[in-house]
Amino acid sequence: MSGLLRKIAFSLVPVAVVGAAGELGLRSAGWPQVTETFEHNTPFWVTDPDLNSKAFPHKEEKRLFKVSSNADGLRASGQTRAKSEGTIRVMTLGCSTTFGWGVADAETYPAQLAERFASGGYPNVEVINGGQPGYTSFQGRWLWDETLRHYNPDVILLGYVVQDARKAAYSDKSQAVLQGDARFLKDNVLYKSRVYLALRSVLGDFQVKAKERPQNGKGGVYRVPPPDYVDNLRSLVTSAESMGATAVLFGFPLERGGYTEAHRKILKAAAAELEIPWLDLQPRMEQASREAQLYFENDRGHANAAGNAKIADWVFEYLVSEALVDQQG
Repeated sequence: MSGLLRKIAFSLVPVAVVGAAGELGLRSAGWPQVTETFEHNTPFWVTDPDLNSKAFPHKEEKRLFKVSSNADGLRASGQTRAKSEGTIRVMTLGCSTTFGWGVADAETYPAQLAERFASGGYPNVEVINGGQPGYTSFQGRWLWDETLRHYNPDVILLGYVVQDARKAAYSDKSQAVLQGDARFLKDNVLYKSRVYLALRSVLGDFQVKAKERPQNGKGGVYRVPPPDYVDNLRSLVTSAESMGATAVLFGFPLERGGYTEAHRKILKAAAAELEIPWLDLQPRMEQASREAQLYFENDRGHANAAGNAKIADWVFEYLVSEALVDQQG
């Protein structure tokens, strides 16, 4: 070892000793401690697989709706990962709004979108409903890596905005770290270090303590803060493009934009930065929902069958007008 390398090696010894001491000290002190309950029991979840018209409760409407799922827990009963030659797959990603909370399987917007293609002269287009209740781009990124990418979609509608913009006591990432979820930590090994967590906490991008739970629109933190939101979108787009798919940033519409306004602006800016298609139906839905009942009377966060039909119509028109799907006989 040369003299210079020896000096560098020795100079790193104090740093290693201090780092190790800090790590041991924080671990012996039990830092960070978890004293609050979380938004969900686990950072990652998926609908039970192979459901056959299982009744789900729509509590606000005081009724049941039936859900079917495939082997991967997607509301795409009968659809498999294998794709037939010549098939164009459109995949819809999002939360319960994409999943179709409150409506029957055939009434979800992805199912109605598939019907539009079939009746509109696109028999080769298949739609895969990749929406899952409660999902943000944080969970969506995990599900994409674990499952969705294996369906080899050609067009992907990234509809994460509704849950990302919601507020909770902890951000999704902080919950995953504090619960020590292996599915997150295995790809983010630095988060196992207490010293690293301390530094991230000081920088403000990791929570140790829960924020005051949101009430009347105040308090809490975004489930996915803007920097993480952009990072998740960028990761999903990069992965989609690496397999030859076209990603579309989709601002899934609510009856009123409200609390999602900031994240919708981020979505638009991200599309410009990444130079990819962007579709936000919020203005059209706000106008349409003033003229007709398109959301449940007691659950204004979820579109009814008619609302899902509107979304399917608009998405179909967009994908065709932008030539994102090919018409084949």
